[in-house]
Amino acid sequence: MANNKGNKTGYKIKIFLAVSVFLFLFFLSIFIYYGFIFKPAKILSKKYYSERKQFNETALKIKEYKKYPIKTFKIFFKKTLKNLNISKSNIITQNISLIVKPPINSGKDLKVLHVNFLKFNILISKKTRFDVIEKNLESEFERFVIPSEAPISYYLYDVKNNCLCIYVYDKTKLFLKVLFIVKGLDNSGFESVKEYVNSPKIALDIDDIGYDTLYVNKLTSLHTPITFAIFPYAPYSKEIDLELHKAGYETILHIPMEPVNTLLFPGDGALYIHMNKKEIRRKILTDIGMLPFIDGANNHEGSMFTSDRKKICDAISVFKDKKMFFMDSFTDIDSYAYRCAIEKGLPSARRDVFLDDKPSVGYIENQIKIAAYLANKFKRVVVIGHPRPDTVKVLMREIPKLKKAGYMFVPLCEFLR
Repeated sequence: MANNKGNKTGYKIKIFLAVSVFLFLFFLSIFIYYGFIFKPAKILSKKYYSERKQFNETALKIKEYKKYPIKTFKIFFKKTLKNLNISKSNIITQNISLIVKPPINSGKDLKVLHVNFLKFNILISKKTRFDVIEKNLESEFERFVIPSEAPISYYLYDVKNNCLCIYVYDKTKLFLKVLFIVKGLDNSGFESVKEYVNSPKIALDIDDIGYDTLYVNKLTSLHTPITFAIFPYAPYSKEIDLELHKAGYETILHIPMEPVNTLLFPGDGALYIHMNKKEIRRKILTDIGMLPFIDGANNHEGSMFTSDRKKICDAISVFKDKKMFFMDSFTDIDSYAYRCAIEKGLPSARRDVFLDDKPSVGYIENQIKIAAYLANKFKRVVVIGHPRPDTVKVLMREIPKLKKAGYMFVPLCEFLR
């Protein structure tokens, strides 16, 4: 009997000890959790939510952005412009609707692209420095846009003394373009942003630059914004690129591409459809390295290369990585270049008029009339010419007439989509 009582007592002691150890470990774990884990986490959490609250109090709210990207960025830029002390009377917004049809050889595998975006046209004084605007905008982007969960990217192009262009994308979809233009600049002459928006504008690109400085000097003597497309390996290319950069002109890489007529040699540094993706990238980067001051690129020849969907898209990807815009010279109606740039979210334009695909003064004059008509109708036209005697002769005579008649010549970057 006594033995049974001893067993029961020992059993109770074991239970007591087990419960005591369990309670000790339980309270010890609570102490460790609250003392060393929960409190620091709480501090970090407060800091996180404080930062997120500060972020959400800005114009760019994550939830709103996903639903209304244009609306939130409109608020965002209004706030930024206010910081720059730009008057509302010097700002006009436009809702732009763009339709891009596929090349005719694409069959049914490509749909029509619809691009709708908001455009700010902003007039600034001659005294306003572009670098101040850039610094302000980029600090705002770094502070509110880059840290966001939204897949936003932007491109910023500065054409000295003329304009500052910013393109903002959601993934690859353009939804905002901001254009700063200088009031009363000698090269433009407009005095109000409304005048700028309503005026017929011409972006004139002169290709095949680098073999002679004579015609470049003649054209720059007009003191008119002209874009010069420079061959990467021509004898005077680097010299011209530097001089035009110092003078504030927009310059682009005139990159040779394979034509349909394989008997034609497109030029040194050319892209061919037999090249793989790595070869295309290496060739483009080498060509870009020849001209340190270029802002973008366009194709020389290329009727074969630009009509190869995969190859031209491989090339466009390289220009996108380098934050350069691309202008499709549109040497063939089957060209994918412009469409591919739009799809990939790269600022791009396409040629509307060739001035001198036929060497005749009368023909060139007629092409200028066509360009003027299109500028009147659509308020924008992209024109390509070449540094040839007849072309330069006609331009030297017609550009002053067009400016006097109210036409504005603008850098190509203003027309990018």
